[in-house]
Amino acid sequence: MARLFAGEKRDNSSRVLQLLRRCFSGLREIEIAQELGWDRRTTNNYLRELRKQGRIHKEGRDWHLGD
Repeated sequence: MARLFAGEKRDNSSRVLQLLRRCFSGLREIEIAQELGWDRRTTNNYLRELRKQGRIHKEGRDWHLGD
């Protein structure tokens, strides 16, 4: 597994949040992965971490910013 440089994880999380801010109707995991040019598994890891932090939530298949 590749190592991340200092601050890279935070920057990647911010990219996910910025993308979700632009899409009020929410996005599916695969749409986020395609938009960011990431593997689906990498995207899933960031989504799970952001959900754990309470920053995003999932409704059906779509991801949204947290309340």
